[in-house]
Amino acid sequence: MNYYYKITHGFNSEDYIEIDENEVEKAYGAFLQKKDAIFSGGAIKAGMIQTIKPNYHKTMGWNRGYKLEALDYEELAQKEIDRRMEHFLSDCKDKVQYLIKTKQENLIGQNVKLEITKENKEISTEAKILAAKFKII
Repeated sequence: MNYYYKITHGFNSEDYIEIDENEVEKAYGAFLQKKDAIFSGGAIKAGMIQTIKPNYHKTMGWNRGYKLEALDYEELAQKEIDRRMEHFLSDCKDKVQYLIKTKQENLIGQNVKLEITKENKEISTEAKILAAKFKII
């Protein structure tokens, strides 16, 4: 099954560009770096990206204007499509943030394999304070 996503750039339900999973990294790169980008579904100006989210309609083969109902969301959950797509988005965002942090922006959108380990993720200051506070001596 192919998974599809949308880059929203307005407030109307039709204000989005369709992309496939191969362009998600590039979308996060454009969003986080505020850069213009061209995708298979269209082009977008820097700073216009509002969200990057799953396109359940295209993924499931539903008509673009079809309004999803409770049974549709149940089907997405039962087949674990919603979780897989959200997890994929989260992983891509983490990867792009890591590439930006480590000055490897040239790899964004290249879909290179990169394992982001716990050591690579930054721990927030609040988490460090809580860890120190509850440290067992």
